[in-house]
Amino acid sequence: MFYRALLKAMPLVFLTTLAFGVSGYAVAVEVERVPRQGPDEIHATVLVPAPVKQVLAVLEEPCHLRRWVPKLASLKILARPRENQTLVYMATDPAWPMFPRDNVILFTRHEGPPITLDMQSRPNAMPEMAGYQRIPFSEGSWTLRTELSDATRVDYLQRVEPGGQMPQWLSDHIGMAHVAELLSALQNYAGGTDTGNCSRDRHNSSVQ
Repeated sequence: MFYRALLKAMPLVFLTTLAFGVSGYAVAVEVERVPRQGPDEIHATVLVPAPVKQVLAVLEEPCHLRRWVPKLASLKILARPRENQTLVYMATDPAWPMFPRDNVILFTRHEGPPITLDMQSRPNAMPEMAGYQRIPFSEGSWTLRTELSDATRVDYLQRVEPGGQMPQWLSDHIGMAHVAELLSALQNYAGGTDTGNCSRDRHNSSVQ
């Protein structure tokens, strides 16, 4: 009953989050949920007022990620299995009714064009951490395309099984708002950031 009542109040939250996604290009974050067996697919698109190279650095460099990813509690590069792969531990402290969760994700970069960062969970690659619910399954991608001469179109896809006591249908609904917040934060941060001072992080596998 509680979760059902909470869901009825969520459409307004989704619309408000999307409205705040507007920035210098006056383009809101577009979010769509596609039903699937298991976790639904959440698709989102945003136009970032920065070139592809700059947006890619903001997505890959830990020192940038800590500044713009909402509710990020911890991030660590665990390994680089291949030249185009990075294994990353991420923990988040989301707002209620979600509980703290962590995820181990293998990022694989495909140069393209377009440039794509595929994401695949690896929950057993690191022991579970006290106080966090390990996400048992997630997958998705970031796809970056040049739009005009100085902007990047970012297409985002995710599927997440939350684990714990969170029902899948509730996770899918909440996920729409979280994705809108994530892409809005990326849009606002990447458009006005000098990425040069973070290049050292890509070569350091012990970044905390």
